[in-house]
Amino acid sequence: MECGVDLAVKRKSAVAVMDGDMITVTFIDSDDEIVDMCEGASVVAVDAPLTTAKGFREVDRLFLSRGLRVFPPSFISSLTERGIRLSRRLKAIETHPTSSLKLLGWDWRAISGNKDEADAVVCALTANLWLRGRTLAFRASDGEIYLLQGDVPLPRRLGQGKYLVPDNSQEPFH
Repeated sequence: MECGVDLAVKRKSAVAVMDGDMITVTFIDSDDEIVDMCEGASVVAVDAPLTTAKGFREVDRLFLSRGLRVFPPSFISSLTERGIRLSRRLKAIETHPTSSLKLLGWDWRAISGNKDEADAVVCALTANLWLRGRTLAFRASDGEIYLLQGDVPLPRRLGQGKYLVPDNSQEPFH
């Protein structure tokens, strides 16, 4: 099982739990609820900075050099602080679903009518593929960010908060 979290500060966070080829998204409020929901996860991909800096981090500059847009952690300090707190309680990696969507050429509306839900689904896919060594890594001295790349199957919505990932090979993890 893997989790993806579209972390929020002033609204509920979207949490996607991926088990096999199924993804279920739930909207929840507290850090404790996120930890409870993701407690057994092999990894949790979080859409929030997991390290801080004044201005852009070196890892953010790598993004910018590739034409990907991100906010510096100091600009979204409440979100960054919450992400760092969660990363101390879970095996977490940082991701940026908007950039993954851009690299894949996907419109978030092809996944869900709700941007936060679509981002959580992308985060869960990132966690799953990170375990297999199939993500694009941006690494610098002040952080690591992982994105989807290549041939990733577009999740198919089955109903309210339920998704199927077609052809999601369950090859052994690397």
